[in-house]
Amino acid sequence: MSTLEIRLLGGFDARLDGRQIAGFESQKVRALLAYLALQRDRGVSRERAASLLWAEKSDESARRNLRQAIHNLRTTFAGAGGDGLLESDRHFLRLDPSRELSVDVERFERALRRGFTPSGPDPYQLTVAARLYNGDFLAGFFIKDSPPFEEWLIAEQERLREAAIETYRTLIDAYRARGEHRMGIQYARRLLAVDPLSERAHRDLMELFALTGRRNRALAHFEKLRNLLNEELGVEPLEETTALYQSILVQDLPAAEEEADEAAEPLIPMVGRREPLAELQREWRSVLDGGGRMTLVTGEAGIGKTRLIKSFVDAATSQRRAIVLRGRSYADAPLVSYEPFAEIAANALAEVLSEDHEALARRMPAESRGDLVAIAPDLEARAPRFTAGAAAATRPSAGRLAESLLRLLAELGPLLEDSDTEVPAILMIDDLQWSDAASLDLLSEIVARLGGAPVWVLAGLRTGGAAPSHPLLEAAAATGGEARVFRLDLHRLDPAAVHEIASTLVGIELAEELAAFLDRHGRGLPLAVAELVNFLWDGDRLEPRGAGRWSLKGDLGAIEVPESLDELILRRVRRLPTSARRLLSIAAVHGQTFDAEIVQAADGEHLAVVEICIQLMLEKWLIRQAPTSWSDTRRERDIVLWARGARRGAFEFAHEAIRRAVLSEVNPLRRQVMHRAVAEALRASRDGDSEGVAERLAHHYLAAAEWAPALPLLERSAAAADARGAPAAATEHAERALAAIERILAGRTSAAEREDLAARRERLEALVRSISEPSRA
Repeated sequence: MSTLEIRLLGGFDARLDGRQIAGFESQKVRALLAYLALQRDRGVSRERAASLLWAEKSDESARRNLRQAIHNLRTTFAGAGGDGLLESDRHFLRLDPSRELSVDVERFERALRRGFTPSGPDPYQLTVAARLYNGDFLAGFFIKDSPPFEEWLIAEQERLREAAIETYRTLIDAYRARGEHRMGIQYARRLLAVDPLSERAHRDLMELFALTGRRNRALAHFEKLRNLLNEELGVEPLEETTALYQSILVQDLPAAEEEADEAAEPLIPMVGRREPLAELQREWRSVLDGGGRMTLVTGEAGIGKTRLIKSFVDAATSQRRAIVLRGRSYADAPLVSYEPFAEIAANALAEVLSEDHEALARRMPAESRGDLVAIAPDLEARAPRFTAGAAAATRPSAGRLAESLLRLLAELGPLLEDSDTEVPAILMIDDLQWSDAASLDLLSEIVARLGGAPVWVLAGLRTGGAAPSHPLLEAAAATGGEARVFRLDLHRLDPAAVHEIASTLVGIELAEELAAFLDRHGRGLPLAVAELVNFLWDGDRLEPRGAGRWSLKGDLGAIEVPESLDELILRRVRRLPTSARRLLSIAAVHGQTFDAEIVQAADGEHLAVVEICIQLMLEKWLIRQAPTSWSDTRRERDIVLWARGARRGAFEFAHEAIRRAVLSEVNPLRRQVMHRAVAEALRASRDGDSEGVAERLAHHYLAAAEWAPALPLLERSAAAADARGAPAAATEHAERALAAIERILAGRTSAAEREDLAARRERLEALVRSISEPSRA
């Protein structure tokens, strides 16, 4: 059955099965269709329609004009293949309720109802609403001699515009609280396109510019606002706005960027995920009803697993207080036992202020705190008040570690709420396919012990390629989910979803060409579609036309598009300045997540240059900020770094595919040099001697073919992994150490050095044998 699509936000457009309907003989016919579309459930009386559109005509003339308009609608629909879309009798008119009808105003208001809930805002639904608001209701629409219609039109415009303004303001506040300042800038710009004289929106934009390190941009925007207010209203900015300007003016921040206000980057919406989001909502309700669960979000690389998870958690935590702790495993990285859970434990302590660590320690036995140190050795340096007196066990079982981690979650909630209230917890784990054996064992034990605890393990697992083998994952793959394990598969976007992305960016009038381009080259893979949009933007094929909308430049069919995703990414990377490409390469060598200070030290570049390059990479969507805590109660160091702008602190590649592509262009010998530079920068950092850095240092020295400095680090890592109950990691570290010994012996060594190396080899071989003994299995 054909689908009638009517768009009224930003103008008038009617389409049947994607093809624009032509043949309306007048604006009043279009106005009648618009009114019928918004009254589809109850229909419209002929008397009401005639008096609305031909109020200044006699009753007979108005009825005659209405009959002519109805005839024109019928013949126009029939000519487009929509015969029977309009139903009428002597008294009423309506669009056939059995036919599929999509009206952007209805979808906008439905998203608003879902977005503004009694329990709080839902950012995902509000972004859907923001995407649908393409401008004023029936913008530019005018019909003469119809005062009642004009009154209705103005009232609808005001109502929907106010709803859009509230939506943008809520999204600005949500993204600012989450620390995602660049997203906040996007919505502040859109708000100003709707309400250009809103000083609150101008202040939001100034503050967000400052928080992203663009101090000059913030100051220049104040001058722009002052000129606007003087020209339009003959007034000066409010005291609050001037005070913000003065506070930014005196900040000691770098001022490296140009004053000119560049266009915002394309904001690519998440589409085609209604059913997966509904599934996650059902899973979350089960957790809140008292049943701990694990949900595996699976799919190929670039399918959007992380974005889906994050979008849902954003919405859930905006409506209900929850502890959200993030952890991930890494590809092509040092073997670090319990890595995702080490991050989770560290982030759990980051949720509370350091002065509250003692209170948390009093709520947990020394043995449990010792188990957490076994999972995350860095806790001793980062949270000494919590770990003081912790009793570390030798080779704790995975079950014991799981109980201690769940105990931490149970005690953390009441401390955050300052009551005995049980707070639900979400453990977000990225890239489970790269987890070590110890992490998967620990995860299995956590799931087995969830019971009635309101704990939700929400993990992304890449399918295809070398997936990890583990009973928990195999059971989920074979059955689609055990009682506490549910698997949610993501699939590629269909053409309709790609068309929605295109119409959001360039509007319905240009959507066909862009959608065909994205569908042809992206083949429905969200990452590829996003990279294609960025590829067009980098190449000046997308031109901004305000309010987050874009125009196409040139013939898209004439563009030479790389066949592979890696080459597409590299085309974008090659457009960066040389210094930015070099810095990006060092960051890729550092890892999927990297610290700006370490990269700067490894590169040896001037701070101002590094900051400009990081800002550029952020704007090109190549990297993103990586806060250590989900909530806005970050640790003191994070707060300082965020306040100093987006160029400091922790970052991560926007996708692992970007890092992989960048690494592929680095000459192997050059990569060795970079690994050595990163190792030296890590060793010289404030965390350089901590237990948790030893494995990373060993990884970089090995990659740099620096066997001598790698050997003691590998020995230390092997012993630590053995003590932590991670036999697979201990064995691998020991075997790498043995290989390093052979490399060292192949070079020049003295008799004393050979004797020392022989003794070390014997100890390592003994460790490997002891791990493989049946009694240790």
